[in-house]
Amino acid sequence: MRVQLTALLVGAALSFSGAQAGSLDITNCDLAEFSYNYTVANADFGILQIGSMTDEAINLAPSTVDNGTATNEHDFTDEMPDGNVYVTLIDGDEITTRLCSAEAAPDGEAQ
Repeated sequence: MRVQLTALLVGAALSFSGAQAGSLDITNCDLAEFSYNYTVANADFGILQIGSMTDEAINLAPSTVDNGTATNEHDFTDEMPDGNVYVTLIDGDEITTRLCSAEAAPDGEAQ
């Protein structure tokens, strides 16, 4: 019993001391109210990059964000050609990318 308790305590200590993973979640893909949540947990700061999957020439300037959790909202109606947008978070040695894709137009309609 004592060995099991010791193993449990050592396992719990190791799990708390391990690096926490940062996170990135897009909460609204509408270009007028594009929003996302992020957490920087592996470094003092992170880097966010937003761009278009349709036009590789459209990449907004990367922004540096502080350690912690935050929510950002942007109006991309003038910057992005369509709803095919990516957001990348660099958090220490972790890179997380999330995508928004414009819904395909029904057959017979222009896209």
